[in-house]
Amino acid sequence: MTKRNHRLVIILLVLPSVGYVALFLGAVLGMTLLQSFGFFSFGSATKVGVQDWITILNDEQLWDSFWYSARISCASAFGALLIAYPLTLYLRNNFFAKGLTSTLLRVPLFVPGLVAAFLILNILSFNGIFNTVLLSVGLIREPLRLTHDESGVIVLAIQIWKNLPFQTIILAAVLVNIPRDLEAAARNLGAGPFRVFRHVIFPLSIPGVVTGVVLVFIGVFGDFAVNSIAGPIYPVSLAIRMYLLSHSFGEWGQAAAIAIVIMLASLLFAWIFSRMANKVARLVA
Repeated sequence: MTKRNHRLVIILLVLPSVGYVALFLGAVLGMTLLQSFGFFSFGSATKVGVQDWITILNDEQLWDSFWYSARISCASAFGALLIAYPLTLYLRNNFFAKGLTSTLLRVPLFVPGLVAAFLILNILSFNGIFNTVLLSVGLIREPLRLTHDESGVIVLAIQIWKNLPFQTIILAAVLVNIPRDLEAAARNLGAGPFRVFRHVIFPLSIPGVVTGVVLVFIGVFGDFAVNSIAGPIYPVSLAIRMYLLSHSFGEWGQAAAIAIVIMLASLLFAWIFSRMANKVARLVA
């Protein structure tokens, strides 16, 4: 079989599944894009044009929501990475209660985001467990207001806790495929632990880092559940603003435009971060 025929066979094998996904994904994206220009309006007569785009792009509240969502998404993605990476490296070794540690680490995966938000909200709310303990031991005289702050600290804590096991699983899948022989060879050539990590482990783990960070960023950037429970009163996230525009004000065109903004921003972040990560990998290798 020639190389060209081999590629043709592979394309024919994956075409049913990939084509099915691409067809429906393309249809959804196309419908959303057309709605942002006034077509297929759910709540009013069709008004074709760019009025909805002009409205949202000149809306200061929208940009406040955009930068809030972008800030929380970046902080969640890289915050989870800073915890997940050394934890995953440690889990490569054999130690007592390794299985128990891995199991406990995966618990957040089985807790829905809305439930996780309620759990942490009960701990950190005005009359929650945290304030109750501080009051009982006399460290504070009145409860602290820790939720619904403008900086979104509670949302950030929930997102890191929720996405930590997700990034850990992705990194573990990459790190487990790094041959131990390469590390042994580097040590035999005189490399210390840090140089082995810098020149062997870290460059080979870049694909897992990129995948984990990008997927967490996309998930948090479009999050609705956590922000609706623990997010700040202002600015709200892009997903909440999109919901309010569509269901409370009937502005389906503006909501569709925000959906396009979310998708474009996610693609732009994925492209920029992957390029940066590849450059870092070349520098340290």
